[in-house]
Order: sequence, then C-alpha cells, then structure tokens
Amino acid sequence: MIIATIAPALEAVELYNVKFNGTLDHPSAFRGEPNPELDAAWDRIAVDPRPFRVTSEILEKIGQPERPSSVRFSDEDGGGFMATIEVSHQIHCLNMLRKHTHLDYYESTDISVADGPELYRMHLDHCIEMLRQLILCTADTGVITYDWVQGYSRPYPNFNTLHTCRNVDRVLEWNDQHGLHEPLSRLVRLDHEVDLDIAP
Repeated sequence: MIIATIAPALEAVELYNVKFNGTLDHPSAFRGEPNPELDAAWDRIAVDPRPFRVTSEILEKIGQPERPSSVRFSDEDGGGFMATIEVSHQIHCLNMLRKHTHLDYYESTDISVADGPELYRMHLDHCIEMLRQLILCTADTGVITYDWVQGYSRPYPNFNTLHTCRNVDRVLEWNDQHGLHEPLSRLVRLDHEVDLDIAP
C-alpha cells in the first residue's frame, strides 16, 4: 500500500528544469581544495533548519505517532511538536563526507571529529546510509547519453543531464516563515515527557 507523503513544506514546492553540469573537472563554488571561500559556499547551503511545530495529526500521517518522549512546545509557546525539514540534514551529511576527504585540513575544526574516532565513524556511516536511502528513494530517472571521446576506448557518459528540481529557496523561505522565531532556550522538558531508552 502506498501512503502519500504528508509534509507541511510540500505546499512550498516549486518545480523547475535545470541542466546539471557533470563534467569531471567542472569548476564549482562547492568543490576543490579547502579554503575560506569554499567553506563559505557550503556554510550558505548547510544552514541549521529553523524548527517548526506540527500537530499530533501530522505526526500520525508521517508515521511518527505521538509518544511520551516526543518533544513538545509549551501551550504558552503555541503547543505542538518540534520538527525540522530533512534537506538541511542531507546537506549536513554531504558536507561531512566532503570534509572527511580533506580530514587533515578539517580535523582540528570539525566538532564531529572531536567526538572521538568511534562516534565519528558511526556518524560518517550514518550519513552514507541516509544518502544511500535518499538516492534510492528518489530514483532519479534523468537520461545519461554517451559519446565517443578521443583517448577513450569505451563509450563516455555525458553527465550534463536535464533534471526537474525543487526550488530549494522556496522551501527554505517556507521554513523561515513557519519556523519558530523564539530562542530554543525556551524549549524545555515538560512535566509528563519521558526519555526513550535508545535513540530512534
């Protein structure tokens, strides 16, 4: 049985066509040797998501029914349950993997490394697994064509492919409009909340 995804930010989705530039040596603000400009480019897209509130009905529809450990907002702050959008976590994971490819540069500044080798390895594996699931979930049906290229004996893939994408600026704008503007320091454990034995 297929259950339609119920995500509040779906109302902000705007589709547009874009041609990816997949040339192997294509210059990009998001690739290359580590430097302040590269980090600034990633920092612009790897923003911490602004938490927003969802109702118990939304929790049910997304397969996360309310439980005693669910983080709630006080009635004074509007009630509801704490949520964030997934795209920010996915970019965080990709950025973490990028930094790992230049670990000598980032080791002293990446707080994930400071957690120790065992937790850092677990974090990396978590990110790989999340991105694997995302790629298989979206099952991109873009079309890759092939050319004969001098110096190559086999057909060479042309990764400059056309895709229909979601306008991430619209999604982040939705998050800013619907996100909580109160400081997270106001988010406190309410009397009836309990801890899960292990993280989900």
